[in-house]
Amino acid sequence: MRKPCQIIPFLLFLCLLLPAAGMALPASDVRLDTDACTRISTGPGPHSLLPLPGSERLLISSHDRRAFAKPGALLEYDVRRSLLRTLPRRGEPQDLVLRPHHMDVSTQDGEKRLYVINHDEDSPNSDRHSILVYRIEPDQLVFRKRLADKLLSSPNHLSVAPDGDIYVSNDRRDGKSVMELVMRRKHANLVHYREGKGWQVVVDGLSFPNGVKAEDERVFAVMTFGNALLSWPRYEDGRLGPRQSVVTLPALDGLNPGPDPNTWLTVSHGPLLDFLRHKRSSDHRSPATVFLVNVDTKSFTPFFADDGRRISAMSNAVLLGQALYIGQSFDAFILRCPLKTRQAER
Repeated sequence: MRKPCQIIPFLLFLCLLLPAAGMALPASDVRLDTDACTRISTGPGPHSLLPLPGSERLLISSHDRRAFAKPGALLEYDVRRSLLRTLPRRGEPQDLVLRPHHMDVSTQDGEKRLYVINHDEDSPNSDRHSILVYRIEPDQLVFRKRLADKLLSSPNHLSVAPDGDIYVSNDRRDGKSVMELVMRRKHANLVHYREGKGWQVVVDGLSFPNGVKAEDERVFAVMTFGNALLSWPRYEDGRLGPRQSVVTLPALDGLNPGPDPNTWLTVSHGPLLDFLRHKRSSDHRSPATVFLVNVDTKSFTPFFADDGRRISAMSNAVLLGQALYIGQSFDAFILRCPLKTRQAER
């Protein structure tokens, strides 16, 4: 008999062969050619992948989370020419040590800006974090400012709304507390920032919120311990209304647009013990599944799955050009899986 911790990944892979009752296949004809997936070497821990709008450039945050004190880098991958480079950064404060986590991009006042969660201490268990804002230029990043506040207690993901407001998921209320994670206490939150107004908590009592996306009229976030994709209506002052559950899936991580309107791609981890073992050593596999979620029908279907042989500890998945790119938390590569259509399969 399978142990409980083995059941979840078994069911997820079974879903790839036979969609379960209640699931809806995506309206799009987009499929993956999973036999043609290839690795692209990067720096360690390419956790956040961010397509740069209007280009064929993929921005990548790289930080060795197995050696947390070390500085990281911001990379750019040109998908058309298959070229990877470290982005030069100019104008940073002398005391800044870059340990990037999640990123977002937005155009404000005619300027394309990159927003990066940065861990300002050399330990993953701290309460000193900031958001770094850069101006994106063709060949470099130019530092603009650093946003810091006590409400950035343990930032995991961020999203910039169309009007420039920033929403951040804190996976813990107390970034120094390991027990808050071990006990899975519902103390975490979402915080909101508006220029000239500062920071405020807009949702409290969450269980390890992770990926977050802010639209004009609503905000989405996935829960790693809460096992759900949630949404909230967004008010003019940036506050959020009553929460709604979109779908329930285990151990969610990351949230990115899918191939069709109102669809999202999110990673669902297998046993989190495998994730922790993989953090200690690449020899341990950490399986996960990328799900495609339709928020209108509140349905989901597997889009990509791996038992850890091709890629472990997936962090997020993004569509760019004719491929799906998958990031991860520790090892030094991302995975590229080309797209195909049903017509091409015939």
